[in-house]
Order: sequence, then structure tokens, then C-alpha cells
Amino acid sequence: MNKIQSNKTGAEKIISVYWFAIIFIVAAAIVYMTASFYGKPYDVRQIEADLLTNKVAECISEAGYLNEKILNQQFAENFPENCNINLNVEDAYGWREQEQYYLELNLVGFSSDEKILEVKKGNPNLKSFCNLKGENLPYCLERNLYVIDKNNIQYRANILSIIRKTEKNAQ
Repeated sequence: MNKIQSNKTGAEKIISVYWFAIIFIVAAAIVYMTASFYGKPYDVRQIEADLLTNKVAECISEAGYLNEKILNQQFAENFPENCNINLNVEDAYGWREQEQYYLELNLVGFSSDEKILEVKKGNPNLKSFCNLKGENLPYCLERNLYVIDKNNIQYRANILSIIRKTEKNAQ
């Protein structure tokens, strides 16, 4: 009854060529997307500077009031250790010889601008890069925090955090 017979083997050969072409295109697209996504390192210096600034802010302000311990000179001298701040870095790109962080805290009176406390830790040479524009420069973050002590005396804390790590993050 069926007078027309189809050639199934020829159709299967044509479909298999297209099937391999589609698989090759999909595989090439996956390889390209993966290489473009993982090809550049993430620049996390901004997040690191933000975390460092927040850690300093938590240390100087307890429950909304000035932490009275920071006014002690010994506490200020060992500020990173007393605030559980670790400024050590991994030994990549020779970073142990040149510090990759700089932290500066200035606590001044709110109305008088009288300097109450000054803490500078890390590599002070990084501060000269803060006003420059460019991709391979250290990341600088400056924030101000207003706090009061238990006697309602107002203070302003100026926090400067600088993260270098340009070899790893800014490529």
C-alpha cells in the first residue's frame, strides 16, 4: 500500500552533522563565557577598606557611646591588637617587605577641633596616592563618625583606610 519509501539513512547523516555543529557552538560559548568571567581577578580593595573602616568604628563606639579605653595612650599605641584588627598580609608578590595597609584615626572635639587622639598604623607612604586618579593605585576610603561620651561631650572621628594590593586586584 505504501508506495513511497523514505531514505532514513541519508536524513540521519544530515541531522548528525548539524547536531555536532550545534554541540561545538554551545561548547565554544561555554568556554568563552567561563574564560571571560574567571579571566580577571576581582578587585576587593573597596570592600576591604570598608570592612577595615567599620571595624575601627565598632572599636571606638560601644553601644552608641565613645569607648573610654581608646583615650588611654597604651590602648592607642596597640590600637590594631586591642581592636582585633589584623594588618598582616599573605606573602604574595613580596608584600611582607612593603606593608599593604594604612590606617589613620583622628579623634577631635566636635566644636573645638582639639585633637584628642591620633593613631597611624601601616605604610604611611600610601597616603600620597589618595588624591590621584588611576586604575593601579591604592584604594582610599575616608569616613567621619560622630560619637558622644557618657557625659554627652561630642567628638568627631576621622577614619582613613588605604588598601594597596594592586598587583593582585588592579590588573
